Amino acid sequence: MSPATFSGLVTGPNLFSYIGALHLQEHDDLADCHNIATKSADLAHHRYLAAKDWFEEYVRTLWFLGWSLYGDAINTRTAHVVAGSVADFLVQSAAAMKDVRQANAMIDTLDNLQSDHGALSSFDGETRQGETFQVIPARYDAQGHLNIALYKLELKVETRRSRFLFWQWEKRSATIVQQRAFLQLDRREFEAKRALMKKHLEAHRMRRFTLKKTAP
Repeated sequence: MSPATFSGLVTGPNLFSYIGALHLQEHDDLADCHNIATKSADLAHHRYLAAKDWFEEYVRTLWFLGWSLYGDAINTRTAHVVAGSVADFLVQSAAAMKDVRQANAMIDTLDNLQSDHGALSSFDGETRQGETFQVIPARYDAQGHLNIALYKLELKVETRRSRFLFWQWEKRSATIVQQRAFLQLDRREFEAKRALMKKHLEAHRMRRFTLKKTAP
């Protein structure tokens, strides 16, 4: 099964960024897992009024589907002043990670998102223009396991803007509140849940926008 030439995916309030190439099956499985986790969290808690509880329910659902949580914990919420655009903040945050490929992958994903008007409009609507959204870098580790970093972000601003990721915010006019978790897929546990997942997906499937890699 050859890797697919995608840079990421937009579905619901989630923006995925692929570090390297994901196999097509795992591109689909990743979307399915987060489709179900989003629906489960929405049923349990208000996405905007109870963002912290919503995120914890989201992670619990992923754990049930076969994703193991590194350190068995979710990082506490931290606040960051945005200087420029949220996209710049995401790239700068990625550049600070251990995997040096992460910043380039984020740039590629954001470039493709910016030119995909349907995906960008959907992301604006699903997140209420950044009120709460998730950015999820995904990659394979040295052993071939699929890993994700799950970033829950809340953009605090006085006035909401469409294309909020790329809006140039004035100095100190915007703050990002961030919470994160790191997870790894247990393929055996996931496969045991596949039939159950199929039933849930037949009842509720979110729109998906695949972001293709930029041709060299």
